[in-house]
Amino acid sequence: MNNKILLGAAISLASLQVTALPFAPTDARSMAMGGTGVASAEVASTVQFNPALLANTREDDHFGLIIPQFGVIVADDNGFIDEVEDFDEESPNATPGSGATNIDLLGDTLDDATGPLGLEKLADALDTINTAGTPAAVLAAQTDLTDSVNYLDGKLFSSNVNLTPDLVLHSNAVADDLDDLNNKALRLNLGGNVAIAVPSKKFSMALSAGGGAVFSGQVIVNNSDTDILRNYSAATAAYLVEVAELQSLMTTLASSQTVGNATAVQDQEAVIAAFDYGGNQDNSGANEGDTAIFTNGELVADEASLNSQVQMVGVATADLGLTISRVFNIKEHDIAFGITPKLQKVTIFDYTQDLDGEDENGNPVEFDGDAITDSTEDYTSFNIDLGAAYQFGAEKQFQAGLVVKNLLGKDYESAPYVTSNGLEGTKISVNPMVRAGVSHKTNWTKVAFDLDLTENDPVAFEDATQYASLGAELNVLRFVQLRAGYRANLAGSGQDVMTAGIGFSPFAIHLDLGVMANVDDPEKEAGVAFEFGIEF
Repeated sequence: MNNKILLGAAISLASLQVTALPFAPTDARSMAMGGTGVASAEVASTVQFNPALLANTREDDHFGLIIPQFGVIVADDNGFIDEVEDFDEESPNATPGSGATNIDLLGDTLDDATGPLGLEKLADALDTINTAGTPAAVLAAQTDLTDSVNYLDGKLFSSNVNLTPDLVLHSNAVADDLDDLNNKALRLNLGGNVAIAVPSKKFSMALSAGGGAVFSGQVIVNNSDTDILRNYSAATAAYLVEVAELQSLMTTLASSQTVGNATAVQDQEAVIAAFDYGGNQDNSGANEGDTAIFTNGELVADEASLNSQVQMVGVATADLGLTISRVFNIKEHDIAFGITPKLQKVTIFDYTQDLDGEDENGNPVEFDGDAITDSTEDYTSFNIDLGAAYQFGAEKQFQAGLVVKNLLGKDYESAPYVTSNGLEGTKISVNPMVRAGVSHKTNWTKVAFDLDLTENDPVAFEDATQYASLGAELNVLRFVQLRAGYRANLAGSGQDVMTAGIGFSPFAIHLDLGVMANVDDPEKEAGVAFEFGIEF
């Protein structure tokens, strides 16, 4: 069996419905402060988190520019990468220092078992017996039969109850490795933004262009494929039990027959008839699950048609928005309102490839970048973000914010593809997201808390999210900013992250760096964001 196919054929990435998008592109300052921003974003960054904040900036803020802002987050919540690496590690069943993996050992065992000394020789002997040749030929075949069974003993079917046959040991080890990959999600988030903003309490305006991309996948181990691995041992045992019965009958026959004896020939035919092997039927007891392991004495599972696939799902959005905000006095209270009408482009691709597929010439199908392009669908539509902000306290040191992102919910669908259930496609819903926040500031510090008021469905295979975020910033003379934060997912477990970052703002220039990592295991989720801008 081809080792590459053996690994890949038992893996498929299932098609699920994509249902939501991240709240905003990755912002360096926000990332460093736990993801907060609805009541704490400043100048040009306000357009991402709450358009109303643009009218509530400091009195000495007159202009803001981000060129550019970029961030990336990689999430491996369930250890997908570790499990994949296990396939490349030396098997505990291998000779120490050999470097042989479970896949290597299984491939070697199958090569040995199906070779000229194993099943190949056994099949030839059975063919001779099945054709009811001369007694001399049958006796010679019996010897070959015994030799091949002795050779296979320990590889496929051990007569020693204290030893595990190699095929059982290695096929089960590979099947276990594949099962360990089951339901392991891997996600990549990319985000970027540029913006120019002119804040004012009377009339604020900002122009922004930003977007993000999410690539997500989950490994689904097909039970029928792993059954093939685990059924090698059961099918081989059943097959060799019948061979052993044939050996016993042949031994009895050999002890009484002589070459040319007519009675012996009749006995030979009776023995053959007693062996459930002939014709075109699968060997009795050698079929396990839905896949034949042996047919007419030959191992056929290494040529089985498997239905494994790899599916890659990606969603990208690009927004071009114009933010307008101002402060209104309502019953002696100054409340800022903001709106960002935006042109929104949504791109979806859902690419599926058979790992065990062949083209019209019988050659293995390889990854095709053009096929991804063919499976991509682009949509352009209009959407709106709405926000409100209110400053309170003796020195207006507190601020509360509320925002609704993507007010106009819309549904999109990828290019359809053929499955066993007919035509299917990945769907995405750009749903409204509501987030509230509160912050407190002094000349030196800022503390912020944000809370998602809606539970947001996953982009593809990961968990739903509802974030509660806490962040703090220490601003030293508006020259150096030290930041830290914490973000918890109220809709999932084991997904809390700690964040940190630093900012430099000499003169009107500001440079910001933010990092984040999962609290329990940094390999589960980690991210970094960078931003360069001008504010004065």
